[in-house]
Amino acid sequence: MNAHHFSVERVDVISAQSFAETVAAFEKKVPAADLAALNRLANGHASRREVEASVQAMVGDLGFMILGKIDQGPLVSLLGKPKKLSVYLIGNPVLANRMFEQNPAVGVYAPLRVSIYEDYEGKAHFTYEKPSSSLAQFDHAEIHAVAKMLDDKMNQLTAHIAGE
Repeated sequence: MNAHHFSVERVDVISAQSFAETVAAFEKKVPAADLAALNRLANGHASRREVEASVQAMVGDLGFMILGKIDQGPLVSLLGKPKKLSVYLIGNPVLANRMFEQNPAVGVYAPLRVSIYEDYEGKAHFTYEKPSSSLAQFDHAEIHAVAKMLDDKMNQLTAHIAGE
């Protein structure tokens, strides 16, 4: 077993909007993937061109799509204070593959994980780990280049969510 220790920067932005409005703004900017279509591509052994074209048709203007959503608030609210909390897996399989080709262990961090939650003062937050900090542990120029690109995209998404 190998253990790797590294520091990670977590970005947490307070939205000017409500939780519901923040979720809606996020889901509008980052559309849901058609998971059935992605599975058909995989099961049908689609060509690179077909995969790239299908992914491109699914992503938003930042090149991301929602690959999964876990709505944690309703269940954990039963265990204590009421909570509004959703966790998303977002990404772009074509972009992620540029990193996977160098080191498949990157799959722990791709797709990206983001959370939208409401604090106990009623303020909505958008939070995630900065991709370049999570991926810095992988000593490869291509991984670092993609991580920098992801940082830029996440900065744009954060500005959108924050209402800037």
